Amino acid sequence: MGEEQRSTIGRILDAVDQSGIHYGMGFPMIASENVISPLVRQACDSDLHGRYAEGLPGKRYYQGCDDFDTIEEIGIELAQKVFNASFANIQPTSGTVSNIGALKALVKPGDRITAVSTADGGHISHAQMGAVGLRGLDLYTYPWDVDRMEPDIDAAAEMIRDTKPALALFGASVFLFPTPLKELSDVAHEVGARVMYDGAHVLGLIAGGVFQDPLREGADVMTGSSHKTFPGPQGGFLLSNDGDEKFHRRLNNAVFPGTNSSYHLHHVAGKVVALSEFEAFGEQYARDTVNNAKALAAALASEG
Repeated sequence: MGEEQRSTIGRILDAVDQSGIHYGMGFPMIASENVISPLVRQACDSDLHGRYAEGLPGKRYYQGCDDFDTIEEIGIELAQKVFNASFANIQPTSGTVSNIGALKALVKPGDRITAVSTADGGHISHAQMGAVGLRGLDLYTYPWDVDRMEPDIDAAAEMIRDTKPALALFGASVFLFPTPLKELSDVAHEVGARVMYDGAHVLGLIAGGVFQDPLREGADVMTGSSHKTFPGPQGGFLLSNDGDEKFHRRLNNAVFPGTNSSYHLHHVAGKVVALSEFEAFGEQYARDTVNNAKALAAALASEG
C-alpha cells in the first residue's frame, strides 16, 4: 500500500473515531437512531458481514448456508412471537425496503393508494418521490386534522369510500399519537382495500405494548425498522397476521426476488439477537422509552 492510500485510510478511520466522540459528547435528537447492545454488536461484527445467502431458509441458491438458516429460522420465530404475527420476514435491509416489498405484494402499477402527505408528516417512501412513485401508483392523501396531527376521521373515511383505493396506507414519520386505525381500516375493508401500517418509528413501542397494535386494529400488513424504537441494527421487518399461506408466499416473493438478492446477513444476525433480548426485556424497554420521552419533554418545557 502506498503512502497516499495509507493517508486516505487514516483520514477515514480518524473521521470514524471523531464521529463516535462527537455523538458521545452530545445528545443526538435524531428520532430514527438508537444504540445496539454489546451482544447485537458482536453478531454484527461477525464473519457474516461478507457472506451471501439468497432465498429462504432451506431453499437457498448457494451451498453452505446451514448455519445461517438456523439463525434466520430462529429470527422468524422470534419476530412472530415479539410482534404477535402469523408471518414475519426479517430480511429487508431498511424500513423503506420493507415498504417497497409490501407495495410489490399488495398492489400493481396504476392502482389507487391513500396515504399521509409528506407535508403532514408522511414518510417519503409513501410519496410519488419514493416507493409509491416507484411502484407507479395513483396517490391520494388524507384530509388532515392539523390540531390533532392525524387524519380527519370523517373526511378521510369519506375520501376512502369515494376513491375506493386498492390499498390504504397509514403511519408516518412525524406524529404524536396513535392513528385512528380501527375506524379507517374498517372503511377501507368495506370498499375492498387492503390496509398497510408503516410502524418504522414506533415498532418497539408496538412490540412493547405501550402503543397501538396495528395488526389487531385492521392492518393486513405492518412494516417497520429494526433500529428506531426497536433497538437493533439498521434493517427492516415485514409482518402480517393474515393466516393465508398463499398471501405469505406473495409477501416472501416480494422480498426475494422482488427487492433483495442477497441481503445483510450480519445485520439479520444482529436483529435476531435483538429480538431475543426484546423478548426478555422489551416491555420494560418500551415503558422506559416513553417515560424518558415524557421526562425530556417536561424538562424542555420547564426551560421555556
